[in-house]
Amino acid sequence: MKTIFLDFDGVLHSSSIHVHKPFSKLVYFESLINNYPFDIVVSSTWRFHYKLSEIKFKLKKLGDRVIDVTGENFNGTFARYNEIKEYTEFNQIADWRAVDDAKSQFPESESRLVYCDPKIGITQFQIDLLKKWLESWIFLGVMFMSSNAVEGMI
Repeated sequence: MKTIFLDFDGVLHSSSIHVHKPFSKLVYFESLINNYPFDIVVSSTWRFHYKLSEIKFKLKKLGDRVIDVTGENFNGTFARYNEIKEYTEFNQIADWRAVDDAKSQFPESESRLVYCDPKIGITQFQIDLLKKWLESWIFLGVMFMSSNAVEGMI
């Protein structure tokens, strides 16, 4: 199953100190929820402050896709990336994307990062990137596209 590692602050709402509408960007995920199979693993630091059931509740419909949270907090270079890598290796997840605003927490060459501007959060641009990824799959090293993706290219 394709897996999205999801950060909250700077993705689902602005990372501004004065967040007036937490999770105000959840609406962007509706088209993904309604049309594609995928799992979510929470990589946000919210995982240290809330139980998994509370996180799922806060994410409303998107919460139904949450299967877990990443583990212990890593320190040092590329901490978030290393948390995700450890999780993917332990759980044998090969096809994943990280939706995050902490670009410095990932190697510059990491193509699986879907970066969000922390002042804005997720936009349709990032959702379109996720759609393209969700519409494709890899089989024996060859990339195939679903019929939805091919129709969108014509």
